[in-house]
Amino acid sequence: MKVLLIGSALFFGVLLSTPCFAVEQDSAALRLRAVHAYKLFLAKPDSSIAIATSILNTALDEKNDYIEGYCYFILSKAHWAKANYRLSTEFGFKALRIFENSTYFYLWGETLLALARTLTDLKNFSQAGAYLNRAMDLAVAHSNEALQADVFRERSFLLLEQKQYDSALSYSNRGIAFYESVHDSLNASILYGRNARIYFSLKDYKKSIVFNQKALQIDSLVGNMRALGVSYFQTAQDDYYLHNIDRSIKYLNKSIELTGAIGYLNIQLRARNLLAEIYFNQGNPVQAYKELKLVNQLKDSIYGAERNGQIQEMQALYELGNKESKIKLLEHENALKQQQVTNQRSFTIFLLVSIVLLLLLIFVLGRLRVIQKRANHVLEIKNRAIEQQKEEMEVQAESLQQLNRLKSKLFSVISHDLRGPIGNLQSLLELLTNRVMVPQEFLAVSDKLKANLDVTQRTLENLLNWSLSQMEGIKTEHETVDIKGAIEESCRLMEEVAKRKNVTLENLTKDPIRVVADPNQLQLILRNLIHNAIKFSKADGSVLISASADGQLCIVRVKDFGIGMTKVEIGMIMASQEYFTRAGTQQEKGTGLGLLLCKEFIMRHGGTLNIDSVPGKETTVSFTLPIAE
Repeated sequence: MKVLLIGSALFFGVLLSTPCFAVEQDSAALRLRAVHAYKLFLAKPDSSIAIATSILNTALDEKNDYIEGYCYFILSKAHWAKANYRLSTEFGFKALRIFENSTYFYLWGETLLALARTLTDLKNFSQAGAYLNRAMDLAVAHSNEALQADVFRERSFLLLEQKQYDSALSYSNRGIAFYESVHDSLNASILYGRNARIYFSLKDYKKSIVFNQKALQIDSLVGNMRALGVSYFQTAQDDYYLHNIDRSIKYLNKSIELTGAIGYLNIQLRARNLLAEIYFNQGNPVQAYKELKLVNQLKDSIYGAERNGQIQEMQALYELGNKESKIKLLEHENALKQQQVTNQRSFTIFLLVSIVLLLLLIFVLGRLRVIQKRANHVLEIKNRAIEQQKEEMEVQAESLQQLNRLKSKLFSVISHDLRGPIGNLQSLLELLTNRVMVPQEFLAVSDKLKANLDVTQRTLENLLNWSLSQMEGIKTEHETVDIKGAIEESCRLMEEVAKRKNVTLENLTKDPIRVVADPNQLQLILRNLIHNAIKFSKADGSVLISASADGQLCIVRVKDFGIGMTKVEIGMIMASQEYFTRAGTQQEKGTGLGLLLCKEFIMRHGGTLNIDSVPGKETTVSFTLPIAE
């Protein structure tokens, strides 16, 4: 009790002797310096690193978690600006450990975005996408539009790297709309540059230049040296492909000058490569050789920078080991001095032994506490891994259950539909064998029997293909195919089926269009869609098949003027791993397996299936294929 009273008195004495406003003032000053360091990470990344490192040392001494995490975040961004992805990732994870599951949700989300950007640059797209999803969940949970816009910004870059240009452009434009509404010129400029890269990738160099000019104007005003160097390089690329060679050289030199000032070696490397190509094409091999020599030096610098980083890391570990040795030596010397004092002053032995025992007890308790924390941390990591594995197993189990239910339904329907035609054939053959039916009577029903067997054969083919696709036994071989010729071949194969209902098949494709597809799978898609169109057409009707180019895609359409479908029926068809079937206009039966195969094979080609229908009038089924270059 006396110890507690003495401790409380000392605590309040220290508290009273230290003004509270001084502590708050020091913390505010650190925050201001940190904000200043953050503002410099794009224009002067080295200065940003130096300031953040200085603030970090102070924060560690004062055990200020917020400032410590903020400094790690700034260091992650600044090293990313210099394309030092190893250090950027290292500091990013340090910041994430501090902000994750804290009240600082905005910095938590921004740290996730910083890691996602670095991982995208390292081509780790899956992990980058996971961090983007986590950041979006945070933004939605806290209704924070600014964080959502930043997610759009980084999502557009990820989609651009994955060559999903339309989606990348959509996210970029959503981000621009927000940044312009709040007058955030810096981020708007970044997305102008993003749009320029997208249009460059789409080979629309004129639009790319328009967005590059917007980015250049704003980057010059806000001092974003990294983005300015990148924009100059992108503009030079556009001018090169538009044959504005002199302007391209001018912008390349500006890009080299700016990126050299901040140590951004990757863009310097690409700019000098392009300069070498230009000089070589101009018949100036001497200048081209000089540029290529500088390119090799830059490659060596990048390697040297990575190697120096490793040397510095090892040196830091060595210095740390020396410090620990000195500390142990000092502890040993201190123990010897204490022992000498105890020998000289025997009357203090009991007190010193008590102190040593107390220190040992504190040390043991401290060690136990550290061990317990480590064990708890390891247990927490294992629990997370178990939970993740459990979730993955539940998803896989659900997928297998759905597939098993679908398989059971399909085999039930198919076994019923196969039993009928095969049983009819068996009965007719028995009648013919037992001479109950004469050959003339057999010939009279042979057409209908052949039609039933054709349907049975098509059902078996679809079943085989579907089974192989589920067991991954089918490989999609991408070849260059003339879609017009493929449609004509499918129409010839389906003529006999169409004649039974007096349905006319028309190929409206005028010019050949070359697409990238597997010929056999393409034929299966076309035959199934044309057969369905015939099935649901009325007698004396027509089915129109056409193909047209739309940008980098070819759209194939199959249109009939039959009974049509409702929105509910379309929804059932488009639902994943579900099948839908209904009788045709002459009560033709089906299993729905054909459409499942169509969706599967269209997806393997990177295309999409779409259905438009007016009940009682018409139905148009379309799908897309990539056009061959």
